[in-house]
Amino acid sequence: MASPWSSLQIVTLAVEALTPLAVAGVGYFVAKTSRRIEEIQWANQTVVTRRLEIFAEVAPALNRLLCFGTFVGSWKETAPAQATVLKRKLDETMYANRVIFTDSLFLAYQNFMATIFEMYASVDGDAPFRVPISSELGDRRNMPWWHNTMTALFSAKSPVDRQHVQAAYSELEERFRADLYVAHEGH
Repeated sequence: MASPWSSLQIVTLAVEALTPLAVAGVGYFVAKTSRRIEEIQWANQTVVTRRLEIFAEVAPALNRLLCFGTFVGSWKETAPAQATVLKRKLDETMYANRVIFTDSLFLAYQNFMATIFEMYASVDGDAPFRVPISSELGDRRNMPWWHNTMTALFSAKSPVDRQHVQAAYSELEERFRADLYVAHEGH
């Protein structure tokens, strides 16, 4: 006796029965993936927002250190003790938030600080300045806040010129630009 069901009929019935299950499975996978993408986008937006807040906090102090090191802008108003305080505040903020910045940004930050300050040069004392006391643009010794004892705050071993300070700052700017997703004009 012949079977009332042919192989083709059995396969057709199986496909018809499994199609809704396959569609439901694909739908579940797409929905789950979509939710995960939305969560990642939200987290990235939150991180970038926090990075922007931190940048708004540190940018003025970084700029003052740039001016201090390159004898431009407000360098005349920034005494060595103030520059040291700026560094401490910047370090506190940057190190506390290191986890949300890329390694390349943090390395550029450390390089900028090591360009201005002779890091780890003394125990129990402030890092001496690597920037010069005077340049073709000015002389700190002519400022009303200068005292001859301040000469000891500046390193004679490893001084840097204004161009090195500017180059380190420019690299830091580029790293902030990348971490904040700020495109250059024309990009």
